[in-house]
Amino acid sequence: MNEGLPQAPASVADDSGEPRFGTYQGGLDAVDLSRLGAAHRPSLAMRPLKHKRWLYSFIATAEVVALQAVADLTYTSNAFTLVVDLKDKRVLIDEGWLGLPGPFAKVSNQPGAGLSVRFTHPAAELAAWRPSSDDRYHVSARVGPRVPLLKPKLELEASLLAAGAPPPLTVIAPVGGDGTVNVTMKWAAMLAFGNLWAKGKRFVLDGGVGGLDYTHGYLARHTAWRWGFMCGRLADGSPVGLNLVEGFNETRSDVNENALWLGGKLYPLGRARFTWNKDDPMQPWRVETTDGRVSLDFQPIGAHREERDLKVVKSHFVQPVGLFHGFVVVNGEKHLVKDVPGVTEDQDILW
Repeated sequence: MNEGLPQAPASVADDSGEPRFGTYQGGLDAVDLSRLGAAHRPSLAMRPLKHKRWLYSFIATAEVVALQAVADLTYTSNAFTLVVDLKDKRVLIDEGWLGLPGPFAKVSNQPGAGLSVRFTHPAAELAAWRPSSDDRYHVSARVGPRVPLLKPKLELEASLLAAGAPPPLTVIAPVGGDGTVNVTMKWAAMLAFGNLWAKGKRFVLDGGVGGLDYTHGYLARHTAWRWGFMCGRLADGSPVGLNLVEGFNETRSDVNENALWLGGKLYPLGRARFTWNKDDPMQPWRVETTDGRVSLDFQPIGAHREERDLKVVKSHFVQPVGLFHGFVVVNGEKHLVKDVPGVTEDQDILW
C-alpha cells in the first residue's frame, strides 16, 4: 500500500454508469468510456469532437533525453518527438506532425497490457505497445523518409520495464466546462533499455529511467494546464520520478495526479504551483507543491513548440526539456535532486 491510496477499480464506471471518480494506485485494464451513463457522455454528434486519447513516453540517461507523443483526437491526430543531448546541452531532434485520423493514428483503450499506439506519416513512424504477456512497454520511432541508402534522422528502439517498478497512478476526474470525464495513468521511475540513433550519434539507453502518460477522456473544448514530469536518478543511484500538474484534473479534492515515485513506492503530493516567464519559457522555472514536499528549480536546455491557428482549432504548446534541481521530502526525509532530467509544459488549446 502507498500512503493509503486505494487500488484502481476494475472499470471507469460502475454498473449504473456512474464514474468512479478518485485517485488510485495501479492501472486499469481498459478505459472503456462506453460504460459511462448518458449524463457523463457528450451527445452522439459531439462525441467525436470531445474524445481524446494520447500516449507520451519519456526516457533519460545521464547523456540523453528521448521523448515522444502520439495524440489520437478522433477527427485528427498529431505527434512529436524530441531528443536532447545532455552532455553537449543541445537539441538533436525536434520534429512534429499533424496527421490523419483512423488507421494512420491510433491509441488503444488499454493503458497497460494490451496497449497499442501508432502514428504513420510520410516523414515519420512512431509506435508503442505492450503485449498482454509482456512485462515491458516497447517504444519505437523512425524519423525521415524511407529512401534507400539514406540514414534516417532518428531511430529509437527502447523498452520500459513494468515488472519491479513502483505502481502507476490512475486518476478518474470530472472535467469542467463542456467536458465530462477524463482518465489518466501516470507512471515514472521505470527502468529503461534500448538504443537510440540521432543525427549520427548513438546512445545506449540501458540503465536509463523513464515513464509514461496515458490520457483518455471527453475533454472540454478549451483546455489549459501547466505540467512537470521528471525521471532520473538521485545521487545514490535510486530511480526517481515526479508528475505535477496545475489547472487540469483537479476539479475535486479527491482527484489529484501529483505524485512522486521513489524507493519502489508511489507517494501522492499536494497541489502543484508553477512560476515561469510565459513570454520566455527558456528562462528558469520554479516548481513546488502546497504541502512543501517538492521544491525544485528547472533549467531548460531546449523546447518543443507548437503555435497553430486553424481558426476552429488553436493551440499554444511549449514543452521545455532540461534539468531539475532542489529537493523532495519523503517521510520527513529530504532528498536532494541534482541534474535530474525532465520537462515542464505550458499548454492552452482550443480543440
